[in-house]
Amino acid sequence: MKTNKILYLFIGIGIFLMNSCTDLDKEKLGAMTQENFFKSESDAYQSLTAAYSDLKDYRFTWTFWAFGDILSDDATYSGSDDDVSAYARMENYDYPADNGRVLNRYVLCYRAINKANQAIEGIEKMDNSLFSTYNKEQLIAEALFIRAFAHHELVKCYGDVPLFTHTPTVADKGTTRTPKAQVYEQIEKDLEAAAKVLPKRSETNYTTYAGRITQGTAYALLSRVYLFEEKFDKAKEAAYEVIKSNEYKLVDDYGFQFTVEGEHCSESIFEITHYDSPNQSAATNNNGNFHVLMMLPFGTTYGYGINQPLPALAAAYDEIGDTERKDATLLTPEDLKEWEAPEDYTKLERNRTGYYNQKYYLPPTQRSKEIRNNQLNIKVIRLAEVYLNYAEACTRGATKDEAEAKKYLKLLRDRAKLPPITSTGDALVNDILKERRLELAMEGFRFWDVIRFGKAPELFKGFVKGRDEILPIPQDEIDKSNGSITQNPR
Repeated sequence: MKTNKILYLFIGIGIFLMNSCTDLDKEKLGAMTQENFFKSESDAYQSLTAAYSDLKDYRFTWTFWAFGDILSDDATYSGSDDDVSAYARMENYDYPADNGRVLNRYVLCYRAINKANQAIEGIEKMDNSLFSTYNKEQLIAEALFIRAFAHHELVKCYGDVPLFTHTPTVADKGTTRTPKAQVYEQIEKDLEAAAKVLPKRSETNYTTYAGRITQGTAYALLSRVYLFEEKFDKAKEAAYEVIKSNEYKLVDDYGFQFTVEGEHCSESIFEITHYDSPNQSAATNNNGNFHVLMMLPFGTTYGYGINQPLPALAAAYDEIGDTERKDATLLTPEDLKEWEAPEDYTKLERNRTGYYNQKYYLPPTQRSKEIRNNQLNIKVIRLAEVYLNYAEACTRGATKDEAEAKKYLKLLRDRAKLPPITSTGDALVNDILKERRLELAMEGFRFWDVIRFGKAPELFKGFVKGRDEILPIPQDEIDKSNGSITQNPR
């Protein structure tokens, strides 16, 4: 039998196939193909686990804040002088096509898509009788979500991108970019299909299931996707599916959910799970949250001091007296003096803004001895975002309901001990954008939100409308595709 499932066949879009082979006309002895791998439900589960693994790769999650926070008015790259210099062009909206972060998101998203496709195809072909511990359709639905999530991370960042709903073969080498409307159509289809099959949070054992995708996860992401498409009425419907399920609840203390103790709390809809690996410490071979190390203040034990919030973000909190969310988001030198050992505090340097990201901060007693292995989950979707998605959809859709929007905004404002929002019309829409900034600060939303609301030229100094909304396709990928993948215009 001939095989075209190759472990290291690079087809110009960062996709790796399943078997290693240099001659497609010969069977590789001992090759692992879909045909001889998917023989047990354990195989099926392992294939899905492989797809999940790319979501926790620090090179991918790095781009959450490197794009979402730092390209906005909320943060700057900071760190060493070399770090600052290397990222200055990105912060000035002169995006180099050879930037490492630009390449990493592209490659790792396609790697996750490829693994999800392998899982979907392999599990679909398996006999139902093989499954007793795991639910076959549920495993497929989780892979569909991962495929949709990765495609969305691509399309919002690069615009038109190659769409893959199958494991690529040699015949796909010349694949060109797919119009983003078509990519979004597939994303919607995958999420809708997943939502019909996935279990509710209350139907799962969170002792063993924490971190896995549930029905609420699919609907929540769908509400986010519809906002990017400006399908506001559909976004409202998807968000309300989460709300009416009563599966989630805001925690009383805003800051609690960003602590180790607050992981997978009642407000959590989807988070990437990390823990201190006892036997793994390599950068790409551990289960820890590398970004704790990156965002620790420079000089604190092993901190890099990257992704520092700007004074403008602090001022936005101060403008409305929002001390609750400010204190849980912005870490100050005064906080560090209280929490760090005196000898570490005196080593602080390169504090370029006066603030650090407290949502990624671990006190000394909770840090790993292996510098990359820190526990602390990454929050990807919270109930607060769904409330904000719903409120926005209620005010920007064809069917407007400002009272309904204010109802859910009030829940967030009550927790922050702030008065309710009373504005109407365009002013209410603008207030929702401000509320998104303060509620979701330093979680990778701001850059994309401001672009979606059409406010980027107004709020981002140097931003040019029609040019800076999307990043370049990595030049390395264009070169490897022999030109079949084209570059975004500048």
